[in-house]
Formats: sequence, structure tokens, C-alpha cells
Amino acid sequence: MRLNDKEYLLSIIEGKRMDFYLEDDMFEIEGRVVKKDGDMVVEVLEAVGHVLDIVGRSLRLRFDYKKLYAERLDTGKSFEMEINRVYDLIANPTAEEFSEKIKKGAKCFFRKQSDTLVWREADKWVIELNKINMYFNGDRYYYNSLQELCSSNAAQMAGDWQAVYYSSEPELE
Repeated sequence: MRLNDKEYLLSIIEGKRMDFYLEDDMFEIEGRVVKKDGDMVVEVLEAVGHVLDIVGRSLRLRFDYKKLYAERLDTGKSFEMEINRVYDLIANPTAEEFSEKIKKGAKCFFRKQSDTLVWREADKWVIELNKINMYFNGDRYYYNSLQELCSSNAAQMAGDWQAVYYSSEPELE
């Protein structure tokens, strides 16, 4: 994906949530991107306490030499930013909701609480249970339709899911 392309980035993140890292910090931050006074601003929703103290609640996105930066609105302090995932949240999704998100550009679906991933592979729908950090393999099951996948995995479908539009993981590119 072309996340160093400003226009492309802005086309996929407005109104969506994202997980990201600042500088070389190991703590993931969660936020929602909104347009404010012509700027794209990340409203920080969740962060570890000391990280939240450092980054604040609002960060303006900007590009310098094809690198993405997040700048505090209150102090102007700037951090290099790495986006991990861009997504919409869906609670207790149905097959129809998955289909709608796919039409809007979602590449896969991730349930963070249980490390479960759903995606289309060739002519099958795949659910991978207990997939650690969207990278290591878990148990995979293949279905002919989203309806079949959802009904066969009702317990795993309950809860909050991410309709993922971008992930830094190479296997989702």
C-alpha cells in the first residue's frame, strides 16, 4: 500500500479509526481521524498513561519528504508516525455487514480480543482463530460463503470487530 502517498492516505483514513506507533515507541495508540479546519487530526482514544501524557489528545497529520508525522495541536511537538492498521469498528457483525464493508474497501476483518481474522482467499472465506498479532498462524477453517462462516462460528462473531482497510502486515497487502 502507498501510505507515503498523501492523497491516498487521506482517502482511506478520514472518519476511520487506526492503531499507530509514534517514533520508536513500542506502545500502540488508538485514535480516530477527523477533518478539522482543513487538517486531518487524530483524536487519541486509547494509549498507555505515560504515552498519553507525551502525545496528548489531538495530533495533526503532516507529511515531510514522504514521511508521515503527527504533531500535537497544543504544543507543536512532532513525532514520526507509523500506521499499523486503518479500520472501522463493527459490533457483533453479520455476513451482510461484512459484505457492505468489503464494498467500501475493507480487505479483511480482525477481532483483536481473540486474535481472530476473516478474509477471502480464492473462492473461499477463511476464519483463522487465535491468530497472534495478525502474524502467526492459528487454526484455519474454510467456508463457501460469509453466511456459512458466520453461522458456523457464532460464538467467535460476537463482540467488536475491525473492518480493516489497511494493515502494515505484508500478508494483507
